[in-house]
Amino acid sequence: MSYADKRGKAYDATALLSKGQHAARQSVITLAAIGIAELLVSTFTGSITLTADGIDSLADAMISFIVWFGILMAKKPRSTLFHFGYRKVEVLAAFIAAIIITILGAFIAYHAFEALYESRTILHPEIAMITLVAAGSISLHRAFKIRKVALESNLISLKLDAKNSIKDGTSSFIGFASVLVATYLGFTFMDAIGGMIIAGYIFFMAYAAIKESALVLVDAIQNPQMTENIKNIIDNKFKIKTGSIFLRPAGHEFNAEIHIILPNETRLDVTSKLVKEISDTIRHDLQLDHVVIVPEPEEPVN
Repeated sequence: MSYADKRGKAYDATALLSKGQHAARQSVITLAAIGIAELLVSTFTGSITLTADGIDSLADAMISFIVWFGILMAKKPRSTLFHFGYRKVEVLAAFIAAIIITILGAFIAYHAFEALYESRTILHPEIAMITLVAAGSISLHRAFKIRKVALESNLISLKLDAKNSIKDGTSSFIGFASVLVATYLGFTFMDAIGGMIIAGYIFFMAYAAIKESALVLVDAIQNPQMTENIKNIIDNKFKIKTGSIFLRPAGHEFNAEIHIILPNETRLDVTSKLVKEISDTIRHDLQLDHVVIVPEPEEPVN
């Protein structure tokens, strides 16, 4: 890989992180504004669903803030303490965010369950429904913008933020349906049911996020095709056998330690050249962050 290629790759990665950081910051502002508006309206409508959705939006704003901070840390260069950089801080941010979502989901479920046995009439239901539709529309609009950036950057925390915003938007429309049924069909308990559905949606999304981020944090590999791709590149381009391949996730990228099998008579200068060429090719073709090539003799030397 040429120096220009290396600089281009570094620039692209930095640009994507900056784009993700900007998307997360916009998400914080949007979701916080939606949550405050919903809670204000819920104080004089008395809707449990609207209160739950408002709390959910404020929680999502806090999650977006954690995601923003995680991406900010991921942009920091390697240091003497963190030799592989700060990329996993972004994954840790996603894990913490998912834990917070779970706690708030339990809070919403508890209050919705209480309200189920204390059904109350919603005051000004039309205002509550308009608020929920407006909140859902804005959330979904932001969610799909964030999702586009998340797919481009492959940031786990930003993907969580996008899913969270989609969940927030669809929850608002579920809330709208609950208030509509509670008001016009006379099933007043549906307002509490709406809050419980939102809580269930939160638990499902949080479980998926905790599972994904936890696997990355403990260095689990969820990309078995990567090992096969490495073997194919080395075999097809260099006609060399591969030994063990060890992959380690580093945020949204991978570090790799690749053992190659060389004939015993291979000269040192040839080995050095091959190691560099294979490392550069693997890093460039598969967009890996750090590649170590370990040459081994074809047969043990007695």
